[in-house]
Order: sequence, then C-alpha cells, then structure tokens
Amino acid sequence: MPLSLPDLQEHPAYYIGPNVVGIMIQALEMGFILNQFFTFWSRSDRGYTVIRCIVIFVTLVAILQTSLAFYNLWRAHVIHFGDWVAATSFIWIDKLSPIMTVSMAAPVQAFLIWRCWTLTRKSWITLVPLSMILLASAISSIIVTVETFEVNFVALVEDIDKLPKIKPDVTFILALTSSAVLDVIVTSILLIYLSRAKANVYSSRFRRVMRKLVIMVWEAAVPPCVCAILAVVTYLTLVNKNYWDLMFQAILGKLYVISLFVTLNGRAALAMENADTTPQPLTSLGWGFSRPLTLNMPTRDLESRGGNYTGHSSADNTSVVIDQENKDKPGSLQVS
Repeated sequence: MPLSLPDLQEHPAYYIGPNVVGIMIQALEMGFILNQFFTFWSRSDRGYTVIRCIVIFVTLVAILQTSLAFYNLWRAHVIHFGDWVAATSFIWIDKLSPIMTVSMAAPVQAFLIWRCWTLTRKSWITLVPLSMILLASAISSIIVTVETFEVNFVALVEDIDKLPKIKPDVTFILALTSSAVLDVIVTSILLIYLSRAKANVYSSRFRRVMRKLVIMVWEAAVPPCVCAILAVVTYLTLVNKNYWDLMFQAILGKLYVISLFVTLNGRAALAMENADTTPQPLTSLGWGFSRPLTLNMPTRDLESRGGNYTGHSSADNTSVVIDQENKDKPGSLQVS
C-alpha cells in the first residue's frame, strides 16, 4: 500500500496501531490456547488419533505465528527504532499471514465438516459442497500468499494527493468469504440436528444438556465467522485509508483454534458434569470422542406422554431409549 510520509508521521495510529493491537490480541489468544491445550491433554479420553493430531498441528502453527509476530514487532520498533520505512514495510512474516491463517482454520473446518457428514448419515450431498468450499478457501489463500511475495506493498511518497488507489483483490475476498460461508453452513447443520435430538426427549435435565450444547456451538462458531466478515468489510472500506483491516486478518486463525478447544473441552466438561455411574451414551452428537457423552438421571424425573418412556422419530432416524427397570435408580438416555 502506498503511503504519504507526512500522513504517516501525523497519524501513526492508522498504520502502526493495527500491528500493535493485533499482537496484543494474539498474545491473549495464545494464552487461552495454551491453557486449553494443557486442559485437553490432562484428560484420560482425548478422542480419536486424528483429533489429537489436529490439536497438535494447529497449536504449533499458532505458536509459530505468535512468535513471528513478536519478532516482527521487535524488528520494526526496537532494532529499527525511528525508521518509518521499517515500521510500515511488509516483510516475509507479514506476507505469510494468509497461509498461516488457513493452516489453522482448514483443519478445524475439516473436522466440523466430518461431524456434519456423520450427522447426515454420511450424505455425499453434504460432504461434497462443504469440501468444495473448504478447498476454495485453502487454494485462494495459497494464491494470495504467492501474490504477496511479488508485490511491494509500501511506497512512501511526499504528496498525499498522488497516492494511487488499490483495487480490491477478488482472490483475497474469496478466501475470507468462503471461510465465513462455510462457518455459517456448518453451524446451521449442527444446530438443526441438536434441535431435532432435543425435540425427541421429555426430560428437563436432558434439555438443559442440549441447551448447553447449542450454546457451545454458538460460542465456537460466532467469533471466527464475525472476524472473517469484519476482515472483508474493513478490507473493502479501509484498504486505501489505513492498515486496520490487517488486524482482523492477523487474529482470525487463532479464533478457529480457540473454537476447536471450546468444542472439545466444553464437551468433555459437560460429560464429566453429567456422568455418574453408568457408561451408556447420551448422544451421538459428541464431538469426535471415542467415549460418547453420558447423562444419568432417575427415570422418575422424566415426563412421559401417555405413560410411554420410549420415543422415536422416523424423520431423522433418532430414537430415545429409557431404562424403566427401577424408576428410583439412576437411568440413562441414549440418542442414536
């Protein structure tokens, strides 16, 4: 991006501020990620091997991105203190930002696509479109990264009126919008199936658990989706005015890592909260764990309809089975 030297010196917050604020937010994100990472590995049930590999990979990428961001800040404002060119130049660390983001986002989104695929009874109609959107996001991010290494983003000029205008990059917009669209679709599928499962049971305790699962889905999906949308909006409106769009791009990848840990650790905490004595599964809507979520309750707590404690929905092939052996003893619910 071309800059006017007088404008840069008069408004450093427009160009240096986004980098400083972005690193501060990344530091907070990294602290949360590390905390959740150790929480995940402290559990006995850490899920399938592929889940553990995803957790390790995205955490390492997050650490790498944060380390490079702090080095870049030190280089620009300590090693080259007072040098406006160094403070606003895009070096290789900045140009790697798109590939860093997609390296953290893509594995998380692929995991959620797999969950949607299993929930829809392995429907290819679900898998193929979602996979194509994810592929478009990954490929466009790689193309943007390659393009950034071929462009000189900063050119200092004296006259602000002579600054050329930058045209929006369609490939970059595609990378961010496809990611946001994928988030919306995956979240909608998960919420629909949670709602269907909730509609087939009549226990207030079970409904509280389902309500917490819905909240968990929202907590995991909203932050990265909103951040991606803000990155697109600020890019389209501010790319020729300041660098604040870069701040949203810098923090986006770690939000996907956080959403993964919110899902995995939140589900595990919910399982521990509701598991008492019986190991029967509550729902197949668990988030990639080898041991399904369990909820135990006395069957006397259940509200029946016409004295029948067994429910079935042929529309989505969901069934609820309740043990009626002894209504004073803890029973279990299973949704399959």
